[in-house]
Amino acid sequence: MNARWIWVSPEIYPEIGKDKEKYCVASFKKTFEFDVVLKYIELRVSADTHYRLFVNDEFINIGPAAPGGDFLTKGDLDWYYIDTHRIKANGRVINVYAEVQFPDQVLTEFSYGRAGFYLEGKAVFEDGRNEEFISDGTWLARPEKAYYSPSSYDESIESGRWHPAYETGDNRVLSDSPAEPLVFETIYPIEQRSFVLSAGKTQKVDFDMIYAAYIGLTASGACELEIMLKETREVGNRVEKVKFTSAGRFRSFRMHSVGEMHIKVISCEKDSVIEPVLYFSHYPIKAVGSLKTSDEGINSVYELCRHTLNICRQSIHLDSPMHQELLACTGDYYIETLMTVFTYGDMSLSRADVIRTANWLVQNKGRMFHTTYSLIWVQMLKLVYRMTGDKELLAYCRPALNALLDLFYSYYGKNGIIDTPPDYMFVDWMVVDGYSMHHPPKYLGQTVLNAFYYKAIGDAGEIALIMDWEEGAFWRRRAEAFKDAFNEAFYDESKGLYFDGLSDFEPDMGKYSPENPNRRAYTRYPNILAPLYGLSDEKNGERLIRLMADDDYPMQPIQPYFMNYLMEAVMKFGLYKELGMDLMRKWVESVNKCPKGLQEGWYKPEEGYSFDHSHAWGGCPAYFIPQMITGLKMEEPGYKKISFSPDLCGLEFADVSFPTPYGMIEISIGKEGITKLNVPDEIEVVR
Repeated sequence: MNARWIWVSPEIYPEIGKDKEKYCVASFKKTFEFDVVLKYIELRVSADTHYRLFVNDEFINIGPAAPGGDFLTKGDLDWYYIDTHRIKANGRVINVYAEVQFPDQVLTEFSYGRAGFYLEGKAVFEDGRNEEFISDGTWLARPEKAYYSPSSYDESIESGRWHPAYETGDNRVLSDSPAEPLVFETIYPIEQRSFVLSAGKTQKVDFDMIYAAYIGLTASGACELEIMLKETREVGNRVEKVKFTSAGRFRSFRMHSVGEMHIKVISCEKDSVIEPVLYFSHYPIKAVGSLKTSDEGINSVYELCRHTLNICRQSIHLDSPMHQELLACTGDYYIETLMTVFTYGDMSLSRADVIRTANWLVQNKGRMFHTTYSLIWVQMLKLVYRMTGDKELLAYCRPALNALLDLFYSYYGKNGIIDTPPDYMFVDWMVVDGYSMHHPPKYLGQTVLNAFYYKAIGDAGEIALIMDWEEGAFWRRRAEAFKDAFNEAFYDESKGLYFDGLSDFEPDMGKYSPENPNRRAYTRYPNILAPLYGLSDEKNGERLIRLMADDDYPMQPIQPYFMNYLMEAVMKFGLYKELGMDLMRKWVESVNKCPKGLQEGWYKPEEGYSFDHSHAWGGCPAYFIPQMITGLKMEEPGYKKISFSPDLCGLEFADVSFPTPYGMIEISIGKEGITKLNVPDEIEVVR
């Protein structure tokens, strides 16, 4: 199709969409009439930056899918996405309407600095024929001036006049989105759906959970409102302002993390009534896992982890809908992929994020903003392969693996370890010795970075064996030599502990790589990762993990994020029967305190910091609880062959169900063993 990028006329509205610093919204519409009855239409849509699409006055979706990128992104990415929407239709007429917001307003959005809207359409008729249609200069366009700021809508501001759309001449390359279009649910307040307004009043509106949502308002008369959006009473304070001149309806452009609204009435007509809702956005759910055990605390932890994962699954995984960060927080997305195994099962979003990260690694020669997180991408790739058996994904990611590992090889020192990286981000959301472990100096971050590197080259070597790549032999030789160098550099025989990094002089290279002081630190982080990744021998590794799992051991604690790696180590050393459920119960207190969403951390990293309650990176119990109970093992990738080694770990009973590509697996376990097991016919169970 020869669709055109279109925008409002620069001659009529020269100020709209020209300056990336100035916020604007433009709308586009066209009516298509056909001679025969429609069966469905297929639309391929993109925009710079953010579109809302309506067909025959019905909301269809938002987009485009987030392209990914990184905090280091400067200038254009090498790819940009187009979304596909298939819509049922009848009759002979299609009215297409779209609103486009420019420029980018949240971190997941990416603007090329050239505003525009793009659409390719195909109408499929009941008689089997089809007809194509496109965006071009025959569409009508205008600015929607009522949206006068990213968080303000004033109906009294008149929109511009409709005029023929301007064909921008843009010729950017569009790639098919690897993620599916989002799903929207309407969420109503839990107590009452409508409120009578009076000037000066503030109305609190509660919702049953925290949602990733766009707010909606319907007013029966003129009013001016200020809406404060919060996750909880203590967390939030995002504000949107809305003014109606008569009865009207509003739908926000900005996705928020919302557990409650506080609607302040600036002015209103007598007896005006308002109805607030949330339009809950999330990735499509094909099936939902469940967990029911004899321990209600454990059940609640699993359920809240599952819900928090759901609100973080957008067109890209999010660290949280509060932050909406770029595709840079790979540690978060790896954990969210683990959580998906026993909750939603569908790996398509994780696969999409692996692809987006691979694209960025190739474009940026292996470099990502979070140096440590970039290495965790290899674990995420291997995990998605294990769950899907998708060798095409491994082949696609080969150039990215080479770029990443070649870059880290350039950081080697004469001591045979990673010694000259640009920084040591990210370890944990904690403060140690007065330094943030988000971006610690060398003496606090080097050992962790090296441990993740060792895991990355080991996993890359395994992937290369699967794919018969010649570079795999080089990666495996490198891993063999690295283990001895790691222990020589970082293990303190006198203490029987790994320390966190070398204290040799390293200059201050900026806020993400502070000057290295002459100190030595011993924290839980390297003493969890070294045993987990096989850098210590088995006997010493088990000893260390027992110490690190002991809250009374005199070391600074870890946050929910890093608990994932501790639990992986507990599983590796077979300590889950003894330690697993007690570690999982560490979540119970925070879940009871806020049952609407998962708290970001347990220990405040700095004075005055407020944790959000929508952070899935601390949701590893959604994976480890059912994993401990069922003992699921992937004997062949993609659920071709599996086995179970169930253990109640001190519980009285457990019922677990989880999705697979072939349907649900249901397993019930009592003290006598498995009492029920339903597995799809396509999956072989090894007894």
